[in-house]
Amino acid sequence: KVLKQHVLGWKDWCQDLKDQFSFCIVDDCSWTKAIDVLSDIDLSDLNINVYRIQEDFICNIAGVRNLAAQECQTEWMVILDMDTIVSEELAKAMLKLIEAKQKGICFKFNRRVLDNKNHEKHNHPHPAVCLLRKTDYWDVGGCDEDLVGHYGQTDPMFWHRAIGKLKVHTEKKLYLDYMPD
Repeated sequence: KVLKQHVLGWKDWCQDLKDQFSFCIVDDCSWTKAIDVLSDIDLSDLNINVYRIQEDFICNIAGVRNLAAQECQTEWMVILDMDTIVSEELAKAMLKLIEAKQKGICFKFNRRVLDNKNHEKHNHPHPAVCLLRKTDYWDVGGCDEDLVGHYGQTDPMFWHRAIGKLKVHTEKKLYLDYMPD
Protein backbone atom coordinates (compact mmCIF):
# COMPACT_ATOMS: atom_id res chain seq x y z
CA LYS A 1 0.00 0.00 0.00
CA VAL A 2 2.74 2.47 0.95
CA LEU A 3 4.89 1.68 -2.09
CA LYS A 4 1.90 2.25 -4.35
CA GLN A 5 1.22 5.55 -2.59
CA HIS A 6 4.77 6.71 -3.37
CA VAL A 7 4.62 5.70 -7.02
CA LEU A 8 1.12 7.06 -7.62
CA GLY A 9 2.23 10.32 -6.01
CA TRP A 10 5.18 10.55 -8.42
CA LYS A 11 2.87 9.80 -11.34
CA ASP A 12 0.70 12.77 -10.31
CA TRP A 13 3.60 15.20 -10.76
CA CYS A 14 3.54 17.23 -13.98
CA GLN A 15 5.40 15.44 -16.78
CA ASP A 16 8.11 18.11 -17.03
CA LEU A 17 8.97 17.51 -13.37
CA LYS A 18 8.88 13.71 -13.73
CA ASP A 19 11.28 14.00 -16.66
CA GLN A 20 13.86 15.64 -14.38
CA PHE A 21 13.86 12.75 -11.89
CA SER A 22 15.06 9.19 -11.99
CA PHE A 23 13.38 6.87 -9.50
CA CYS A 24 15.08 3.91 -7.85
CA ILE A 25 13.22 1.45 -5.66
CA VAL A 26 15.17 -1.14 -3.71
CA ASP A 27 13.01 -4.02 -2.50
CA ASP A 28 14.68 -5.36 0.63
CA CYS A 29 13.46 -8.94 0.19
CA SER A 30 9.86 -8.09 1.04
CA TRP A 31 7.28 -10.86 1.24
CA THR A 32 5.52 -9.48 -1.81
CA LYS A 33 7.98 -8.37 -4.49
CA ALA A 34 7.85 -4.65 -5.24
CA ILE A 35 7.60 -5.36 -8.95
CA ASP A 36 4.48 -7.47 -8.28
CA VAL A 37 2.95 -4.72 -6.13
CA LEU A 38 3.46 -2.28 -9.01
CA SER A 39 2.39 -4.65 -11.79
CA ASP A 40 -1.00 -2.97 -12.27
CA ILE A 41 0.48 0.54 -12.57
CA ASP A 42 1.61 1.99 -15.91
CA LEU A 43 5.17 3.09 -15.19
CA SER A 44 5.96 4.23 -18.74
CA ASP A 45 5.89 7.92 -17.78
CA LEU A 46 8.53 7.45 -15.04
CA ASN A 47 12.24 6.80 -15.41
CA ILE A 48 12.15 4.07 -12.79
CA ASN A 49 14.26 1.07 -11.87
CA VAL A 50 13.32 -1.56 -9.31
CA TYR A 51 15.99 -3.69 -7.64
CA ARG A 52 15.43 -6.62 -5.30
CA ILE A 53 17.70 -7.90 -2.55
CA GLN A 54 17.72 -11.69 -2.86
CA GLU A 55 18.75 -12.59 0.69
CA ASP A 56 16.75 -11.42 3.70
CA PHE A 57 19.05 -9.50 6.05
CA ILE A 58 17.44 -8.02 9.15
CA CYS A 59 17.74 -4.21 9.27
CA ASN A 60 19.51 -3.98 5.93
CA ILE A 61 19.14 -0.20 5.74
CA ALA A 62 22.83 0.32 4.94
CA GLY A 63 22.89 -2.27 2.16
CA VAL A 64 19.74 -0.91 0.56
CA ARG A 65 20.96 2.69 0.61
CA ASN A 66 24.36 1.73 -0.77
CA LEU A 67 22.78 -0.25 -3.61
CA ALA A 68 20.47 2.67 -4.41
CA ALA A 69 23.43 5.09 -4.41
CA GLN A 70 25.42 2.74 -6.63
CA GLU A 71 22.58 2.51 -9.13
CA CYS A 72 21.60 6.18 -8.93
CA GLN A 73 21.55 7.64 -12.46
CA THR A 74 21.74 11.28 -11.49
CA GLU A 75 24.30 13.61 -9.92
CA TRP A 76 22.05 14.30 -6.94
CA MET A 77 20.11 11.74 -4.93
CA VAL A 78 17.43 11.75 -2.27
CA ILE A 79 17.71 9.20 0.50
CA LEU A 80 14.07 8.47 1.23
CA ASP A 81 12.46 6.16 3.77
CA MET A 82 9.13 4.47 3.14
CA ASP A 83 7.40 6.62 5.77
CA THR A 84 8.12 9.87 3.94
CA ILE A 85 6.56 11.16 0.75
CA VAL A 86 8.06 13.76 -1.58
CA SER A 87 5.24 15.95 -2.84
CA GLU A 88 5.33 17.70 -6.21
CA GLU A 89 5.87 20.97 -4.31
CA LEU A 90 8.93 19.57 -2.50
CA ALA A 91 10.31 18.01 -5.71
CA LYS A 92 10.20 21.41 -7.44
CA ALA A 93 11.93 23.02 -4.45
CA MET A 94 14.64 20.33 -4.54
CA LEU A 95 15.45 21.22 -8.13
CA LYS A 96 15.95 24.83 -7.09
CA LEU A 97 18.21 23.79 -4.20
CA ILE A 98 20.61 21.87 -6.43
CA GLU A 99 21.13 24.87 -8.72
CA ALA A 100 23.83 26.04 -6.28
CA LYS A 101 25.91 23.01 -7.33
CA GLN A 102 28.04 23.39 -4.23
CA LYS A 103 30.20 20.38 -3.36
CA GLY A 104 29.70 18.92 0.09
CA ILE A 105 26.26 20.40 0.71
CA CYS A 106 23.38 18.32 1.98
CA PHE A 107 19.77 19.32 2.54
CA LYS A 108 17.39 17.93 5.16
CA PHE A 109 13.70 18.65 5.39
CA ASN A 110 11.09 18.97 8.10
CA ARG A 111 8.29 16.45 8.33
CA ARG A 112 4.64 17.30 8.37
CA VAL A 113 1.95 14.94 9.55
CA LEU A 114 -1.00 16.11 7.51
CA ASP A 115 -3.68 14.55 9.74
CA ASN A 116 -2.05 15.36 13.08
CA LYS A 117 -0.20 18.64 13.56
CA ASN A 118 0.32 17.63 17.24
CA HIS A 119 2.27 14.48 16.31
CA GLU A 120 5.69 14.40 18.00
CA LYS A 121 7.50 14.30 14.64
CA HIS A 122 5.49 17.07 12.98
CA ASN A 123 7.72 20.01 12.09
CA HIS A 124 10.91 18.10 12.97
CA PRO A 125 13.58 16.97 10.48
CA HIS A 126 13.79 13.33 9.48
CA PRO A 127 17.09 11.86 10.72
CA ALA A 128 17.88 10.10 7.44
CA VAL A 129 16.05 11.69 4.55
CA CYS A 130 18.27 14.12 2.70
CA LEU A 131 19.22 15.49 -0.69
CA LEU A 132 22.92 15.27 -1.54
CA ARG A 133 25.29 14.60 -4.39
CA LYS A 134 25.98 10.97 -5.08
CA THR A 135 29.75 11.69 -4.96
CA ASP A 136 29.37 13.34 -1.54
CA TYR A 137 27.51 10.26 -0.26
CA TRP A 138 30.46 8.10 -1.29
CA ASP A 139 32.99 10.65 0.06
CA VAL A 140 31.42 10.01 3.46
CA GLY A 141 31.82 6.30 2.77
CA GLY A 142 28.18 5.48 2.18
CA CYS A 143 26.36 3.63 4.93
CA ASP A 144 28.30 1.17 7.07
CA GLU A 145 27.14 -2.31 6.11
CA ASP A 146 28.74 -3.72 9.26
CA LEU A 147 25.62 -2.34 10.96
CA VAL A 148 23.27 -4.63 9.00
CA GLY A 149 21.30 -6.60 11.54
CA HIS A 150 21.17 -3.76 14.06
CA TYR A 151 18.40 -1.19 14.03
CA GLY A 152 19.03 2.44 14.85
CA GLN A 153 22.74 2.97 14.23
CA THR A 154 22.95 3.45 10.47
CA ASP A 155 21.90 7.10 10.47
CA PRO A 156 23.94 8.30 13.48
CA MET A 157 27.07 6.59 12.12
CA PHE A 158 26.61 8.10 8.65
CA TRP A 159 26.17 11.60 10.09
CA HIS A 160 29.12 11.14 12.45
CA ARG A 161 31.38 10.21 9.51
CA ALA A 162 29.93 13.16 7.54
CA ILE A 163 31.31 15.71 10.03
CA GLY A 164 33.74 17.93 8.14
CA LYS A 165 32.68 16.42 4.80
CA LEU A 166 29.08 17.60 4.49
CA LYS A 167 27.51 20.94 5.30
CA VAL A 168 23.98 20.04 6.38
CA HIS A 169 21.26 22.63 5.82
CA THR A 170 17.82 21.94 7.24
CA GLU A 171 15.24 23.56 5.03
CA LYS A 172 12.70 24.33 7.74
CA LYS A 173 10.05 25.62 5.35
CA LEU A 174 10.21 22.60 3.03
CA TYR A 175 8.28 19.56 4.14
CA LEU A 176 8.24 15.82 3.61
CA ASP A 177 4.82 14.31 4.15
CA TYR A 178 5.31 11.89 7.03
CA MET A 179 3.15 8.79 7.50
CA PRO A 180 3.42 7.65 11.13
CA ASP A 181 1.54 4.41 10.46
